[in-house]
Amino acid sequence: MKGITTKRRASSILICMTVLFFASQSAVAALGGGWENHITLYGWYAGIDGNVKFPDGSGSEVKVEASDILESLNLMFMGNYEGRYNRWSLVIDGVYLDVGEKDTTTTALGSASVDLNVSSWVVHGGVGYDFIYDDDKNLGVIGGVRYLSLDADIEAGLQGARGITTSENESLTDGFIGIRGQFACHQNWYLPYYADIGAGGSDLSYQLYAAIGYRYKWFDVRLGYRHLYFDLGDDRFMEDLQISGPALGVGFRF
Repeated sequence: MKGITTKRRASSILICMTVLFFASQSAVAALGGGWENHITLYGWYAGIDGNVKFPDGSGSEVKVEASDILESLNLMFMGNYEGRYNRWSLVIDGVYLDVGEKDTTTTALGSASVDLNVSSWVVHGGVGYDFIYDDDKNLGVIGGVRYLSLDADIEAGLQGARGITTSENESLTDGFIGIRGQFACHQNWYLPYYADIGAGGSDLSYQLYAAIGYRYKWFDVRLGYRHLYFDLGDDRFMEDLQISGPALGVGFRF
């Protein structure tokens, strides 16, 4: 049942991203052209961390650090679309990760063998405006919404207790506001940067990104570092989530 629910959620997210993309194309076509498109696909060598809570079988809860268990990603996808019309831009960004591993860790109740599997969708959609916009640099603001879908399967064997199996899922939406831009440093080299902060469904979320890129005729390559953080609150099975690491991207302009 959980697998079916996850597939339906993933399908809904992909449909929404597709609708946003074609809606933006239609809106700009009505403006009469001048639309620039940029699609970037990334390889993100990311690490995941956060506090995970699960029942101990007696009505209490046990906390573990996700980084103590999860060491390698099973699957990850990250893509970004930016459509620009003069100083205005539409940005759609999607991240999917699937990670799982079994290990032994120490909890407040003693040693525990924990099998933890986490899958998550993070989708951003925003509209930006550049106050500075020329060939050498641009700087602007962006505002929009950020959606997080989080699923976890937990199997644990606590010292002196029977085995525990549980499945949890959460979803939330934050509003966010941030700054973004880039500036040229030498010939085709450039430095893009991005930072935002949000809240709503979470107590706090923020994202940081900085990179160095090189432009070719119709595509570019960039290498950077991305950090994504959610403070989900003490009442959720995962109190906080952070995903960070280096990212290598190839972008196509048309």
